[in-house]
Amino acid sequence: MAATLRYFLITALRDRFLGAILLAVVAAVGGAVFFGASALTERRALGLVFAGELVRLILVVGLITFICFHLRRMYETREIEAILARPISRTAFVFSCFAAYAAISLLLALLLVPLLIATLHAGGAGLALWDVSLMLEGLIVIGLGLFCAMSLESATASVLAALGLYLLGRSAAFFRAIAEAGTGALDQQSLNTGARWVMEGIAAVAPRLDLFGQSRWLVYGPGGGWGLGVLLVQVAIYVPLLLLATIRDLQVRRF
Repeated sequence: MAATLRYFLITALRDRFLGAILLAVVAAVGGAVFFGASALTERRALGLVFAGELVRLILVVGLITFICFHLRRMYETREIEAILARPISRTAFVFSCFAAYAAISLLLALLLVPLLIATLHAGGAGLALWDVSLMLEGLIVIGLGLFCAMSLESATASVLAALGLYLLGRSAAFFRAIAEAGTGALDQQSLNTGARWVMEGIAAVAPRLDLFGQSRWLVYGPGGGWGLGVLLVQVAIYVPLLLLATIRDLQVRRF
């Protein structure tokens, strides 16, 4: 398992994934600095909010894309078959993949702290909470990427499916609120009721990804709203479920 973990980490360095993500993050933070400087008031706050959302988007899209295309290439080159031919179970292989990708995600999240401190003077408990929540969100994103990459035959389809599930998790509470309030597009009460129940069901099973990486923590610090405990509970529920589904799919697959 240790050798497999080391192999995935070396592959990430070989493919220049870390360098590409860091370059994109630096460019995004630089753009946020200039964008904030153009504001008449609250320049630092505007820059922090803009940087926080851009960085979060880059990490999520980067992780999903790397995981899906990396695993699909391993299927096509039969590297997975070579690894599983060794004395390693399929369960251990999935955990090795998850641990390697999680290590990469945690490293990237840690590197964001000095960058935001140096450029936008972020700091305090708000920055720490935001960074920890970004690490936790990365674990769920990695689970989504692994499940889609192992289940689907196409790397592009895997990326789109994982991004779709992620966006659903980010937007489920918003759509639920709209369905509960009713809209002018659905004038009939039966349609409003049906839409409300559908969104209630989706919101009940989808993770609340909108609670992770909240930009207001960077500006105002922690306090109010949902705390870190709720985020930890979500990770404790969804990550094992996604890993179990991935393991099940790999176990029934024939090579």
